[in-house]
Amino acid sequence: MEVKENKIEFDIEELAPLLIANKTEGFRQIGEKILNAILEKEFETFIGAGRHERNEERKDYRNGHKERLLKTTLGELNLLRPYARSGKFETKLFENYSRIDKALVSMIVESYLKGVSTRKVEAVVSALDIELSHSTVSNLSHELDELVTEFKTSPLKSYYPYLYVDSLYLKVFNGSRFVSKAVMIAIGVNEEGYREILDIAPMESEAVSTYEDFFDGLKERGIKKVDLIISDGHKGIKRAAAHSFVGSSWQLCSVHFKRNLIKVVPQKDIKTILEEINVILHSKNMQDAIDYANGLAAAYEVSHPKLVKYLTENLMDVLTFLAFPKEHHRKIHSTNVLERFNKEVKRRTKVVGAFPSDNSVLRLLVPLAVDTNAKWLDRKYVSWDNLVQSEEAEEEFTENF
Repeated sequence: MEVKENKIEFDIEELAPLLIANKTEGFRQIGEKILNAILEKEFETFIGAGRHERNEERKDYRNGHKERLLKTTLGELNLLRPYARSGKFETKLFENYSRIDKALVSMIVESYLKGVSTRKVEAVVSALDIELSHSTVSNLSHELDELVTEFKTSPLKSYYPYLYVDSLYLKVFNGSRFVSKAVMIAIGVNEEGYREILDIAPMESEAVSTYEDFFDGLKERGIKKVDLIISDGHKGIKRAAAHSFVGSSWQLCSVHFKRNLIKVVPQKDIKTILEEINVILHSKNMQDAIDYANGLAAAYEVSHPKLVKYLTENLMDVLTFLAFPKEHHRKIHSTNVLERFNKEVKRRTKVVGAFPSDNSVLRLLVPLAVDTNAKWLDRKYVSWDNLVQSEEAEEEFTENF
């Protein structure tokens, strides 16, 4: 195989035996040869001269090479990455990290520098061929920090009919040990029916004042009105929402409601009770739901007093969605709109298992949020056109309650 000008010429007598002996290994070796040829050509263009070539237009000189494994669908390819004396050569073959890839790398390297690395992290660092230095962290983090700042300070619309709020719990290093920390996430559905991740914030505590600060941050960026806030049953969120968005209604996530309900129900009765609860949640209107719930409470008052107590205390909060357009009920009864995003976060964070700092949390989650928002622009989540829900709206977050 030779590279002549901008063409790669193959020698069939060289390649045929590779494929005949072992097709999989043959294709791997061919891919390896092609990429090494591209690397060499790219490097020659950069320094302005070929190997052993004397050229007055030469701009730099060779300074050896380093072996690097590149994982591909063909298998692991052993590439010889050339270096220039100036140290400025960067190949395009290895620069295609997405923002999220950069966030993962930044988090891994920061873990090393803080002395909280693990063998699992070491394996990842080795595979990615990362230089463990403060300059590496600085270079990787600078671009991400700019994105985080832009995301958290960009103006928001003044009116979001629906606002979903939920917490994701992640392990974060606090300087001496790993602790479980709540990360607040807010998703809004605007007047046009599109959803958008509005903000992400690691929480220092779960006090009412902390949640109020989170909501105040949304208001400072432009939000003036919210019709319905959907969240889990955390009393701090409910109180803060009522204080920050006066005139809004609050919906207790039906999924969290049922999870808490079955904790006070004997195992043998869970299936029956959930069927009864689903009848309530599928009611055509608020009054029908209340009437059925009252009948259920009367039937179980003696045998299941804890069930009746929980049901009566939380009934009106879990039925709030019934006061809104019927076409939107499947979208606003729970916080499941966040489930796919949370799964994507967990899929990436399991690489290292924990975050070295609050900043690293934002450096990973914000790029993911930006990418998610871009995808969500393709389709409306709900529609107010004749109050008919878009048939093309995605159902991946919809709970069949």
